[in-house]
Amino acid sequence: MEPDQETHYRDLFEFAPISLWEEDYSQVKCYLDRLRSEGVTDLSAYMEEHPEVVLDCMALIAVLDVNRKTLELFGAPDQATLVANLAHIFRDDMSLHFKEELLDMWEGRLSYEREGVNYALNGTMIDINLHWTVLPGYEDSLGRVLVSISDITARKKAERYLTYLGTHDVLTGLYNRAFFEEERDRLDAGRRFPVSVIIGDLDRLKEVNDTYGHAAGDELLRRAAEVLKASFRAEDVVARLGGDEFGILLAETDEAAALRSIERIQRLTELNNSFYTGPQLQISLGAATTRQGMSLVEAQRVADDRMYQSKHQKRNSASRYQVNFPP
Repeated sequence: MEPDQETHYRDLFEFAPISLWEEDYSQVKCYLDRLRSEGVTDLSAYMEEHPEVVLDCMALIAVLDVNRKTLELFGAPDQATLVANLAHIFRDDMSLHFKEELLDMWEGRLSYEREGVNYALNGTMIDINLHWTVLPGYEDSLGRVLVSISDITARKKAERYLTYLGTHDVLTGLYNRAFFEEERDRLDAGRRFPVSVIIGDLDRLKEVNDTYGHAAGDELLRRAAEVLKASFRAEDVVARLGGDEFGILLAETDEAAALRSIERIQRLTELNNSFYTGPQLQISLGAATTRQGMSLVEAQRVADDRMYQSKHQKRNSASRYQVNFPP
């Protein structure tokens, strides 16, 4: 190759707008060939029994060169620093992605593409799209492989936000009605019984809106969400069903446990009120637990009825938190 052509192609690599890696996978190929010669026919099953294969193969990859965009993307001052810290870049779930890459190599694929997660040297997570291809003339040895990495963090954040919007109530951060109903139907078809449903309704929200304005009403809704999120496990479904109504789905939870949950909400409501001035937070609550032959839709209806009974009783009683719950 003429010097000017060599410089030209070198510049194309060096100044490419995406991260480029030239790597040597020949030792990985030898490792896989040795396993095959020892009688391994199902690499996936073998790696399940010998998970160390993934890390062993990752350590056999030799980085021959990287371009400027790679150093910029991962926050490395030079190639030596980058190579010395590969364990910080390719960690956590990356081993799962590399396992899939090994299966591609095992099947003789010379090119593949997938998404994953890498980390900059400062610990920042980077969503990536990786394209792996064997350069011509190295199909047998895998001695020269070109890996391109595109930063898709902004796109993945947008996708996650859209997913969040589709499943969450923006004001409170709780799940929305659509997600609640989807999970209710999924639990109804599953085997995690008993399942309890709690329905809550914020008291006097219209009065607060009319007297103090909708900003005060929104603040009350957010405070209700704080209390409800703090009252339940991460796996429980806590949702704003709309307006001033909330719903909670509790898998593998009987009536007694549901009642204890209501009592916990009441205690945390009192605690919440001690930290805020202005309108007091009050939530009327009702619960029901599915029994044999009873759907969760029916249980929700019963819980809703009991919540309204509780609200009615509070209007006619000196007790602020009288809970209607079956004996």
